[in-house]
Amino acid sequence: MKRKTRIIQISGIRGLFLAIFIVSCLGAGFILFPGIIAMKAWNLAASYIALPLINVYQGLLLWAIVAISIFIINDRKKFLVALKTPDRLSDSEMKSLLERMKIQSQTHAINSMILKSGEIKSADKKIDNSEEKTEKEKENV
Repeated sequence: MKRKTRIIQISGIRGLFLAIFIVSCLGAGFILFPGIIAMKAWNLAASYIALPLINVYQGLLLWAIVAISIFIINDRKKFLVALKTPDRLSDSEMKSLLERMKIQSQTHAINSMILKSGEIKSADKKIDNSEEKTEKEKENV
């Protein structure tokens, strides 16, 4: 357990209003404002180039696309999107893999040939029943 864990406690109507205010300010600062800036920048570029104008919602989508793209590209620790061909196996790894496959196929073949004890008993009963039927048929003839 972390020793420096801080717990935020919201108590009463005043605390609830404060939490709503903080969330709305964060939303306006990190989501709405950059969306409006993206909309204004697009519309400014659209006035020089033959592009359609966009509204605030489309500006928010444009901002989301830009923000996610920056997040994916700038993540230096690990890549969220990586294009890489798998490495080939060395000769020793390939030989050990083939040996393991041969051993597994041999054990599978042996296991399929071995009958379970319940199957042996049922097979014995079938043999006994068939012998009794042949004896009865001989008597009837």
